[in-house]
Amino acid sequence: MLDVMGWYTGLFLMAAIPWVELIVVIPIGIGAGLNPVTVGMIAFIGNALSVVFIIYGMDAFKEKQWVKKWKNRLKAIHLFRKEQSEAKLAKKQERKQKLQTIFDKYGVVGLALTGPGITGIHLAAIVAVTFKANKQKVAVWMNISLFIWAVAMTGMSVYGIDRLLGWFG
Repeated sequence: MLDVMGWYTGLFLMAAIPWVELIVVIPIGIGAGLNPVTVGMIAFIGNALSVVFIIYGMDAFKEKQWVKKWKNRLKAIHLFRKEQSEAKLAKKQERKQKLQTIFDKYGVVGLALTGPGITGIHLAAIVAVTFKANKQKVAVWMNISLFIWAVAMTGMSVYGIDRLLGWFG
């Protein structure tokens, strides 16, 4: 019993880590022989809590004194290297404009639904909040997307592992 609780705790923590996410966690849990529904729910909850924390915690994070000092140091370094970085700055601005265009075209919904498969849901949430999207809308759509991805990954993992066992068992 304690061993199973350790597995579920580990899966929860892994799902909360950016770039590990439920796409990786669910197949691991199901492959370990754990209950697929419980694995899907644990992975969803771990991922959803960390995304909500990112969405609502970014403003508080930006206001921390050490973050402000770090930004000021980066600005000082940037001013020192200004002549060398004009081309880099133009390139960075161009990338930001492309992201803004994509965000304007597909919005929070498109970003949320494609985020887990392309960039990871955490980065998608950061991008949405950075582009000043409504936080409540971002949180709702990111969680809807996570739910859809959790159900899909659970189904694919169960079917895929059963199929593999059929071939080799």
